[in-house]
Order: sequence, then C-alpha cells, then structure tokens
Amino acid sequence: MIKLTYILSFSLLCASHMLLANEPVKLRFCYEDKQLLPYYAGNGAQIPTPPGATIEHLQEGIALVPQLKVTFERRPWLRCLQLLEQNKVDAVVATFDKSRLSFAIFPLENDNLPDSRLALNQHATCLVQRAGDNVMQRIKDGIVMARPLGYVIHEFPAGVSIMPVQSQQQALHLLQQGRVDATTTTCEINTVQLPNMLNEQLEVIHPPLYESTGYLVFSKAFYNQHSKLATELWRTLQQTQNPNRYYQYLPQ
Repeated sequence: MIKLTYILSFSLLCASHMLLANEPVKLRFCYEDKQLLPYYAGNGAQIPTPPGATIEHLQEGIALVPQLKVTFERRPWLRCLQLLEQNKVDAVVATFDKSRLSFAIFPLENDNLPDSRLALNQHATCLVQRAGDNVMQRIKDGIVMARPLGYVIHEFPAGVSIMPVQSQQQALHLLQQGRVDATTTTCEINTVQLPNMLNEQLEVIHPPLYESTGYLVFSKAFYNQHSKLATELWRTLQQTQNPNRYYQYLPQ
C-alpha cells in the first residue's frame, strides 16, 4: 500500500512538471509611457489600438514563437532601463551603448559590437529649433538642448549643454516656450525622410545629427535562463520586418 501510494505521488509530480514545462515562458516587455510616433502610440499605462509600429512588430514576431507569451508594461523610459537592470522586466528596445552592457544583452558579434543584421530598425535624429532661429549659428556662444532622461547622450558639437527632461513632449514644450534653444527628433526611418509632424512654430533641421539602430534587448536574468528563445526571437523579428508599418502612423 505504501509502495502504491509512493508510485501514485511520483506519477502526479511528474505530470505536474510536464504541465509546467509546456507552459509558455513569460516575457515582460517595458516601453515608454509617452507617445513617440511611429514607435509607440498613446500615453499612460494603457496599450492602445493600434499600439504603434514597434509594438505591432513585437506582437507579430512573438506570435511565431509559441513558447513565449508577452506582457507589456508602460513606464517612464529611464524607469524601464532601471527595471531591466534589476531583472524586474525582461526586455526593452534600445540603442547600443557600451555602458548598457553591464546589465543588458544585445545581439552581439565576435567583436562585442551589436549585430546590425538582428536590428529592429534604423533611424536618424535631427535638430529641432524654433522657426527661423538659426540655432546652429549660435552654438559657439552656447545653447541649451533638452533631451529625455535615459536617452543615449551622443557627441554633440562644442557649445551644446544638455538639459534632462522627462519626455520628448516636455522637450518640445520647453522649446516652444523659449526655455531651451533646441531639442532633437527622429527625422528618418530606414533611410526614408519623415514628414514634419511638429507645429508651424517649430522646424526640423536637415541633415541629421546622427544615425542610430534599435535592438530588442534582454535582461541578463532572462537571457541566462532562456538564451535559445531570445536568439529565436531575434531571428524571427527579422522575418517579420515591414517598413510600411512605420509610415502608417505618420501624417500623409
């Protein structure tokens, strides 16, 4: 009787482990809670419909990896990075910076630089000024540029001082009020120039200041536990690339 009870208990335990093994792995993805078209639509914690080009791309790619189940969290961008470092979220989309290698896993090549073949998108960033301000001619005298917290600080021309702000919307608001001299905005995606989405009081200055590449980035804890799934998702997202996805969120 004791032996039979042991066998039944062991069988139930094995069955329980099999069920758990068949459950999809949860992927907690964190992204900015401020609208940043064409990547993210809407403001606040809710996931709107349509959600933005980056979220659409992730949803389509993850649907082809049945072992994964994604949940979305919207937070201030700097908070998303902090949660990734604390292994409290599993993934974000970010540009490469060596300082982030201490807590984030990028798709890397042998030289420890990111593999651009596994990128989500490529974009260029332009300066934004008040209409007719000629801010580039005033750089030598010193200008103040608003940039959201958590964004990579690129090498700007001498004379540019950075003012950290909470969001891109706040940066544009301060610029329009005349409290800063400039900010930046995405002005090209995948080499295609975007239409001006700002009001008539602000203008985008071409050519771009610099180009960046966005990657799906994993926390160290998630990657160490699920490296095969992470690699599969990187590759699957390349199969679901659709440049037109970005342009449907832009004014025609």
